[in-house]
Amino acid sequence: MNTIGQFAVPLVVIAFIMYRRTKRSIGFQKLSVRRMKVRLGFFAFAALMLLLLAMKHPVMLIGYAAGVIGGLVLARYAERHFVTERRSGELFFRTHIWIESTVLALFLGRIVYRFIEVALMGDFGAGMPQDPVMMTKDPITGGIVFIIISYYFAYYLFVIRSAKTINSEAADSPDAADLSPPGSSGPST
Repeated sequence: MNTIGQFAVPLVVIAFIMYRRTKRSIGFQKLSVRRMKVRLGFFAFAALMLLLLAMKHPVMLIGYAAGVIGGLVLARYAERHFVTERRSGELFFRTHIWIESTVLALFLGRIVYRFIEVALMGDFGAGMPQDPVMMTKDPITGGIVFIIISYYFAYYLFVIRSAKTINSEAADSPDAADLSPPGSSGPST
């Protein structure tokens, strides 16, 4: 079996995901509460499925817990650097570039590590593991996945809550100069 063909499709999909995520991470993006709620639902579903799979391997819960803590720390830091801007009556926001880059690097780094691990095992003919639960037996991968899930889940909840506050303030005074969420020190870079 052709080893390049086995890795080409996953690599193209991963490259596309990284391109889209990077494009969204740089500069301002339109704040769509509806889209964020859909993503929250996806992350909640993914976390639930992974927790159910962890019932067979309870040691995974340690990696998951560490990932949740790491993700919440990143989300809290991102909240402090949250910046909004109103353009043509629509609300835009910017994510902290270094936090987003950290999350992307963790994701990409772990994927690259898994590809190298499969390549070094020399099991090219088998491709991906036959046992789908096998991918859920690695606490480090589980921790990184939960960093990503908890970061985006907490951050999107914060952005949705902030959007409601900002929009209600804008409705009260359309000439509001500071569009930052309450409790922040204003727009920051």
